Amino acid sequence: MPSTEPRDRLMSRVGIAAQRLARDLGTLAAGDRLPRVQDAAAALGCGNGTVQAALELLQDAGAITLRPRGRLGTFLDAVDHRVLWELAGNRTVSVAMPLPYSRRYEGLATGLQEAFVESGVPLSLMFMRGAETRAVAVAEGRADLAVMSGLVAGDRPDLVVVRDFGAGSYVSSHGLVVARGRDPHDPGLRVAVDQSSADQVELTRRHFGDLDPARVVEASYNQLDRYFATGRIDATIWNLDEIEVHITSPIDTYPVADVVGGANTRAVIVAPAAAPPTSWVVLDALAAESVATSAAAVLSGERIPSY
Repeated sequence: MPSTEPRDRLMSRVGIAAQRLARDLGTLAAGDRLPRVQDAAAALGCGNGTVQAALELLQDAGAITLRPRGRLGTFLDAVDHRVLWELAGNRTVSVAMPLPYSRRYEGLATGLQEAFVESGVPLSLMFMRGAETRAVAVAEGRADLAVMSGLVAGDRPDLVVVRDFGAGSYVSSHGLVVARGRDPHDPGLRVAVDQSSADQVELTRRHFGDLDPARVVEASYNQLDRYFATGRIDATIWNLDEIEVHITSPIDTYPVADVVGGANTRAVIVAPAAAPPTSWVVLDALAAESVATSAAAVLSGERIPSY
């Protein structure tokens, strides 16, 4: 006699439909109206009876409680998003992050890892250099979410911010870094620019205006010290958090104005604007207090990064 346990039935035709419904319902909250059975059946490519049986399976598993309201439709009376995530396949969520060259980035990675463990959602952190690279990874479906600054996210209509960690969470500040002895206002300064960093490109443009291409030197953060030491560059706009770690050559730093609202210092998590909303269990993990508290502990040195 076949087992009647909900999880034992997930490999059946009804179970496959239930798994796909669990993914869709993960974006809804208690009080939301369900799609009509016929619409769900058309989307899943199955019959109305299969959808109704799949909804019964999800109810038997304790994932949802339904409340019919006659002609108004059927509504979610209660929903357990963790159970829905499990029945949907408990898949890993991938988050594209900046390379962990700063303590702030290590802290954010540590906080995210801890929050997802607490939520029971598997997490895969993908470290990628350059916000544009991370944005493309999300757009192409190679990453579910990406971490970048609010400055870059605000210029991307194809992305939507699903979590904002506040001013100072991405970097403390940016500054003008100039070789010691050089006039920061010298119109002949050779300026290092990392074209893969949308933040740096935009902040450099805001500070210097349209630079003569002859003054621009392509350089990543790990090349700055050598380029300053050899005289290849005279200046750059850079994140000041780790400048003393990466540059040992004699330099002077000057503050540059933050973008209005501190957008250049805010760490945000983005998702594709065209995709359905992220599951509530994932949003809860992103909003967990442990993300910020763990990040702060790593930044202060009270905790060793773990991700």
